[in-house]
Order: sequence, then C-alpha cells, then structure tokens
Amino acid sequence: MLMLLTAIINQKTLQPPRRYVKWETVLKVSDYQNVINIVYLGILGIEKEISEECEEQFFQSYKKELLLRDSYSNAEEVIMWQLERYGIEALILSDTRVEGLYPKPEMANLGRLEILVNKMSLPQIHRLMRDMDYGEVENRMGTGALYERIPGIRVMFYDEMPVHNKAYKKYFSASLKKYPCLENYHYIHTLSAEDGYLYQVGKMVEFYLAGDLRIRDVLDFWQYQRAAEDVVQSKKVKDFFQRVKWQEFVHQMGLLATLWFGDGAARQYGVALELEEYILSSGRENKRLDQRLLPYEKSRLDFYWRNRDAEWAVKKREWLFPSREYMYRFFPVLNQYPFLLFFCWAIRWLRFLKQFAANRWRKVWCGISVRFLDIKEKMKGLIRKREENLSEKILQNREEEIRDVEGNLQEREEEIQEREEEIQEREKKFRNRWEGPRDRGEKPRNRWEEVQDQEEESQERWGEARDQEEESQDQWEYAQDYEEEPQTIEI
Repeated sequence: MLMLLTAIINQKTLQPPRRYVKWETVLKVSDYQNVINIVYLGILGIEKEISEECEEQFFQSYKKELLLRDSYSNAEEVIMWQLERYGIEALILSDTRVEGLYPKPEMANLGRLEILVNKMSLPQIHRLMRDMDYGEVENRMGTGALYERIPGIRVMFYDEMPVHNKAYKKYFSASLKKYPCLENYHYIHTLSAEDGYLYQVGKMVEFYLAGDLRIRDVLDFWQYQRAAEDVVQSKKVKDFFQRVKWQEFVHQMGLLATLWFGDGAARQYGVALELEEYILSSGRENKRLDQRLLPYEKSRLDFYWRNRDAEWAVKKREWLFPSREYMYRFFPVLNQYPFLLFFCWAIRWLRFLKQFAANRWRKVWCGISVRFLDIKEKMKGLIRKREENLSEKILQNREEEIRDVEGNLQEREEEIQEREEEIQEREKKFRNRWEGPRDRGEKPRNRWEEVQDQEEESQERWGEARDQEEESQDQWEYAQDYEEEPQTIEI
C-alpha cells in the first residue's frame, strides 16, 4: 500500500506486485488510514488478482470521495456566507484549500471543515446549523461542537484552539479580528502560511496523544512541507517549536514522511520506525516513544481522554484509584506524607468532576441560549406579522381614500369638460355672428341693431301676410257673387 501511495504521489510508474497481495486487507487498511482514493488510482493501471466484489468496494469508496468534494465546496461557501451575513467573527482552520497540496485535487481527503469562533457565538451558530439541516453528533475528541449532514459532510466549530498546550494556546490567544480576512469577506478570517503549518503540527500532536494519528495526517504534513519549504524553515516556526518542546516530534515525523514518500536516503530511522509501528498499529501505547517524542506532554498522555470503551472497562479501577507511584508524580507531598493518598485521590476526582461539569454546563448553556434565540425569533416574527397586518390595513384604507378622491376628480373632470363644451359652443356662435358680416364686407353689428332688423323683417312679413289675406278675401267675395248670378244651360 505504501508503495502505491509513493508512486502516485510522486507521479512515478508503478511496478506490478511480484507476490500475492490480499486486496481485501489493503481495502480495509486504506479505508481506516483515509487513503483509499489514492490507492484506487494506483491499482487502476496494474495487473492484479482482485475479486469483483473488492474492486466494486474500491470504486464505491472512490466515488463517495469524489461526491463529497463537491458537497464540501458547496457547504463551505454556504456556511461562510451565513457567518458573514450575521456578522459572526470566524477563523477558518481547515477547509477545501488542502486540495491544492496534491498533484490532483481528487487525491486529497476532506475529513471535515474546522472553524474557530467566539464562545458567545456558539448558540447562534447552533441555530444556523440546525436550520441548514445539520445535526449535532458526539465528538469523541471531547472539544468543540461537531455537526454532520447527509451525505457525510462534517463541520467542527471550536471556541478555543483544540491543542491543549499552554504555550500553544498563548500563541493563538489573539482576537479573531487580528487575523487577515478572506477576499470579499469582512468577518471570515484565515491563518497565515506560518500559522497554518503550526496548526497542522498541533493537530498531529493531539492525534498522537489520542492514539488517532494516521497515514493521511503524515501525507498532508509531507505535502505541506514540500509546498512551503520557506515557511517550514523560517525562524518563526523553529522558535515556536523550541518554545513548545516539539522539535523532536517534528523531526521524526519528517523522517517518517521521507521514508514513506521521499527518496529514502540512508538515515537513522530508529525512532521513525517505532513511530511507523505506532501508526500502523492504530495507536498502540509505547511509553519509550512517548518519552522520546513528547517528553513534556507526559501529564497529558496520562490524563488525556481517550474514550475507548474496551480500555475504559479494563482500566476503570486504575483510573479511579491510581497507584501510589503514579500519584507521586502529581502530588509530591505524598513523599513526605503518604497517609494523604486518599485526599489526593479525592482532589484528582474533583478535577475530573470539574472538567465533566464544565463540559456539561457548556452543553446546557448552549441549549438554553438556543432556546432563548428561538423565542426571540418567534417574538420578532409575531411583531413583524402584526406590523405587516397593520401596514396592510393602512394601505387598504389609503387605497379606498385614493379611489374616492379619484372618483371625485373624475366627476370634476366631467363637469369641467361639460363647461368647456358649453364655452366652445358659445365661442362658436359668437364667432359666427362676428365673422359672418366680416366675410360680406359689412361692419359687425351689435345686439340692438340685430333686434331692430328682426323687427323690421317681422313687420314686412306681417304686411305681406295682410296683403295676401286681403287678396284672398277679394277672391272669396268674387266667388260668392259668381254663385248668386243665374246661369243658363244650352242644349
């Protein structure tokens, strides 16, 4: 499997295996180590004896990784848009830009998106994620709020850096506003190249302490070192590793990455080989290796919440009542007063109880805050609905008033139009009376002259009527005289 990874990452020709390979085991291991997509690309061009069922499982896993790439890109864009919309300060710790470290984007593994926010923003973020159909799931690492949505998109929100080293936390304790903003965003911040590398190494330390360090983590570390050699060799990075006492861990991790994916030059790989065994054995405890790599993280190795059911069942009693030698490390007073062992146990229990209560209270407080936010949004919705109803009533009343005013205006316009028609008729009559005589070359007369002319015409007509009447009277008399005279009829 490592030969396949090395050949694909370095873009070299892959030689077919000379001995029998149990591909079912390769499938299982590569799936656990999060490198199944690269292994599938490697087995495409070689001759192999593999069952159809196993090859189909390889293909389905590779297909799932490809589909998740697009889903993660869309989810990242939507989440950043929502955070920007509501003005939530956020620092992107891990995103889809990891694809740029590999020769082909489909070789990368997007395990989850990681975002750092302020503690007071967690309730609002919980509500936003719930509205986007994300469900909160149990986080086995014990820090942060993990959300998941079909088809397997995982988003982690932290309220503090997920690396529990005092010097490390002090370095990253600055306000989120001090980090540079992403382009076209005002509330979404990003890590610089040096800080991004330091964060990746810090995550690897936490994975190592939790027994969850995998080949994919080493591969990402190797690709980052190759892509940003200037950053890795900068004085700022070296001084930081010296401050947190991680020089040996980074050195041995680099040797192991070179052994797996590099040229494999002759070097001292003693500790690196032990680290290889630790990774391939899924985090089997190795106290000698722990003391060599992280000598100042011993207390965290002992107190780290590993959350393994099998180990918890076996070591429950040892955890509640550690041995006297173990307690001497954390309570030096026992060397002088051994009878205080029970009180030291009680102090240790109180510490764990305090941590448990803090985690429990954080969840309860988050739930209460989300509930208050829901009530607040409902109240805003009711107020908004009432305002909308009131606005609708006001608009309806104003529309009715406008319609009444428009009706009155229309009536006024009709009256004005009638008046204008009357005025036009009068003007027309006046123009006819004025222009008629002018057309005949006469001087326009006034009203009195017209009346006198009409009287004269009527008198003339009256005289003519009297003459006609007298003439008709004469004719009547003549007809009467004619009837009275005797008439003779000739035979």
